[in-house]
Amino acid sequence: MKKALSLLLVLCAALSLLSGCFEDGSGQQFEYDLEAHPSNLDPQLAEDESSLDVVGNIFEGLLVKKADGSIVPGVAKSYQAENGGTRYIFTLRDDATWSNGDPVTAHDFAFAFKRLFSPETRSPYANDFYIISGSRAYMSGQVGLEGLGVKALSNTSLQIDLSHADGSFLDLLTTPAAFPCNEKFFNSTKGGYGLTAEALISNGPFSLTTWIKEGEKDDYLVLRQNEKYSSDSPVVAGSVVLNIVPDYEDRLKNFEKGETDCLLYTDHPKSVSEGAVSYLNTTWALVLNQKEPLLSNGNIRRGLVLATDKNAIKDMLPAYQTLAGALVPPDIQMGQQSFRAFAGENLMPTPNAQAAKEAYRTGADSFDAAYNAGTSDDDYNSLASQITVLCPDDEASLSYLQNLLQLWQRDLGLFPKVETMSLEDIQSKVYLEDYDIALVPITATQNSAESFLADFYTGSERNLPALSDPAVDSLLQRMEDSTSASERADLCRQAEQAILATNCIIPLYYQPQFFVQGKSVQNIEYNPYFGYIKFKEAIKN
Repeated sequence: MKKALSLLLVLCAALSLLSGCFEDGSGQQFEYDLEAHPSNLDPQLAEDESSLDVVGNIFEGLLVKKADGSIVPGVAKSYQAENGGTRYIFTLRDDATWSNGDPVTAHDFAFAFKRLFSPETRSPYANDFYIISGSRAYMSGQVGLEGLGVKALSNTSLQIDLSHADGSFLDLLTTPAAFPCNEKFFNSTKGGYGLTAEALISNGPFSLTTWIKEGEKDDYLVLRQNEKYSSDSPVVAGSVVLNIVPDYEDRLKNFEKGETDCLLYTDHPKSVSEGAVSYLNTTWALVLNQKEPLLSNGNIRRGLVLATDKNAIKDMLPAYQTLAGALVPPDIQMGQQSFRAFAGENLMPTPNAQAAKEAYRTGADSFDAAYNAGTSDDDYNSLASQITVLCPDDEASLSYLQNLLQLWQRDLGLFPKVETMSLEDIQSKVYLEDYDIALVPITATQNSAESFLADFYTGSERNLPALSDPAVDSLLQRMEDSTSASERADLCRQAEQAILATNCIIPLYYQPQFFVQGKSVQNIEYNPYFGYIKFKEAIKN
């Protein structure tokens, strides 16, 4: 931390000359610990929490979502809806400017959407925006750019056509995937866009001026007020220092000592619970890799589901965690209401040891019959002994898993191995489909049940179990195509049921995220769905 402290002194001196720390608290410096270096600061690709923290501060979209949920103008100073809500015309600010002095134009947004839907980009957010007309056809090569429903009518006028009216579309435009991209600058980076401070320009409240990657210790990034930024609400904070601190306990100590100004807790913040803001937006679940030979059998997977009695961990859960009866977490909405209130609290079959044993045995017998027919020399017993469950390397997760696996051992005679590792490593293995079963969190990136479930469409970048089910795909496609809000809600409910019916996901418990600001700090905003912390209006008493 010595290098970081020296840096703070230098920055304070510089900022006192550049912008000053005024009596109203503006121009102040803030500090926050990231758990890792950002992997990519390209808004159409940024996915990890550290990347999103930076992207959310150095870019700005057409619209901005505030901490209270309201949506206010960003680069767009106004907009109007036409054709029954299927067309939006956005009028951009005349003074919107990139940090290199280029004007921010409607063409920058059109180019960003072109990249979003380009197969070469492989954006994990493309399916979230399929409501834009022609997007799926453009992505599959069936139509050219002229068929995509995003057009720059002039430098300051952008038209977006939708396949149907959707009240959540404006909310979607506040997310990083809809941030602009300067085509000329993008091309000049020759594939390095977003990977270094030099390969970035910003149009948001801050610019990334420093990105030190000397090793894990004393690495940091510095964000400083973007002098070219224009907005009806001025930037209050002067700068932000983002230190790289991989260990959660170290981040917690830094916050409790007052060395950092906010913290995203992984556990309930008992000492400051009165100031914590919570978001119940995550479902922890066992994900089964159906491409693993044994788990490709539907009856075997159903046996595992029926043998997983979550009551075995009920008394182990802290008060802020609750048993999960379905896939979509409780705070996620459908329209203007809780999706769980609409779709039901408990969609999982009642645990039944006898039914679990029968389903599992049926699956094992059919599995052996297939192999005995000459398809392989392997059999059920040899493959079952090789099943491994990946578990995060924290004591609570391991305790939960061990209690549940005791039921599998007792009722099914299955004795899987348990391998603990960091959650980041588990998520990488799941992404690469290099696993059998894994205990992972499924976190919403939007406050939308439709978006949450659309992640399970075949080929989606966020499809954790790599599900490819015709029934699920059909329901999700019909949901996207429907022009009726009530019909989409019903199809959404059916889609969740269909996903669970594949028995590839076993929801275990819901967990909230907790965001806390320091006692003397105000107006740091946290977006729980895209995970970024915004310092634009932050102030210290």
